[in-house]
Amino acid sequence: MKQITDSRIFIAGVSILFFLMLVGGTEYLVSLDKGRLQAREKEAVIKEAGRVRNLLESEVNTTLNLILGLVIYVASKPDVDRDAFESIAQLLIRRTPHIRNIALAKDNVITHMYPLEGNEAALGLRYQENPLQWPMVYRAIETRRTVVAGPVDLVQGGRGFISRSPIFFSEGGRSYWGLASMVMDVDSLYAASGLMDAGSLRYALKGKDGAGTQGEVFYGDPTLFSDEAAVRLPITLPVGSWVLAAKSHRRMAFNKSVAILRAAGFGLAVVISGMLFALLGSLRRIRYLALHDPITELPNIRYFEAYIKQLITVKLYKDEPFALIYVGLDRFKSINEVFGHKAGDRVLSDAAKRLAAVVPERAQVCRMAGDEFVVVLETVQEREEAEARAEEMVQALVKPYSLGANNPVSLDAYVGVSLFPGQGVTSEILIREADLDLARRKGDRGDLSR
Repeated sequence: MKQITDSRIFIAGVSILFFLMLVGGTEYLVSLDKGRLQAREKEAVIKEAGRVRNLLESEVNTTLNLILGLVIYVASKPDVDRDAFESIAQLLIRRTPHIRNIALAKDNVITHMYPLEGNEAALGLRYQENPLQWPMVYRAIETRRTVVAGPVDLVQGGRGFISRSPIFFSEGGRSYWGLASMVMDVDSLYAASGLMDAGSLRYALKGKDGAGTQGEVFYGDPTLFSDEAAVRLPITLPVGSWVLAAKSHRRMAFNKSVAILRAAGFGLAVVISGMLFALLGSLRRIRYLALHDPITELPNIRYFEAYIKQLITVKLYKDEPFALIYVGLDRFKSINEVFGHKAGDRVLSDAAKRLAAVVPERAQVCRMAGDEFVVVLETVQEREEAEARAEEMVQALVKPYSLGANNPVSLDAYVGVSLFPGQGVTSEILIREADLDLARRKGDRGDLSR
């Protein structure tokens, strides 16, 4: 009876464990699918919000660039008359529907206005005596660039952004004439960018007066800027920036397959997936072992041959050079003979780590055979730099190697350098040239034996 009871307990335990595995696997797949849904949703939001951002930035900056023509004209003809100004302003307004009016302020006093109708009260306005407008005017003068203020409520009705561009007589900016200002209609800009036709997205803008992330929210729901799920994109202005926040207001829906998976478990699918995962993991491990040296864990010669062919193809297409350094350890054989192969393997592993530690980020270290390595420096363009890198490798490799208590050993290291494409456009030629350079260096030190 006790055996039966124990058997039942064991079966119940295994069944519960298997059930928990199925539930855990199912929930894991559900979480993966939820993550994919969130990623796709965010990608869609970024794509659509990026389109709106690009349109809004383009509309604003294109409109701002129009005023530069007037700035250049006034800088060359400071005594601009009313007729010439009105002709230019009329032409500019025809180019875009966003401009409501254009003004000139000589010595920071508004002297020209187009259209004049409805804006007569603005003539004679002294910016320095207007505490609301003077800070942005002063900013434009100080930065000598166009600044955008607003949005502000307009006397004529509606809201607008006000751009102010300083005008200087000379290139050095020593002679200040005044300002060219322009009012851009807010609703027109928003409509042209698609901001008001949001579809499935909610938008908000912050950065009043070009203050960027530190500015006030001037469009949409302010809570979007505290929502971690919202996307935030910068809008660049000549001076300062705005920030666009966007988020979908649709609720994410799980796939029907996920709901079925959660309800039923699909135990067989979980088992098959686990088997497939194990199989793929085994294949990946086999591939890794086929392309990597088991002692140093560096890529081996088979990996190098595939890698260098691909790199040469890419570099030929981009017309970019790279350097190849052939590294050989001298007197390594004696370590195997005196201390044994395990000690030799330890030295090789240590040498590989030293090479990996001194090479730059975009470099590939491979073990070719025995005590020989190849280092490919993808970003090195000059031989002097390659020589310097090679010397660093030598200095790292000749330091004593520890084989236990009071058992340090030292090796010599030799390097050979070849440059692509100056010394060859195939891996065989590059290795041969580097090997010849290594032999020459060895000969220069009076040791021609390898």
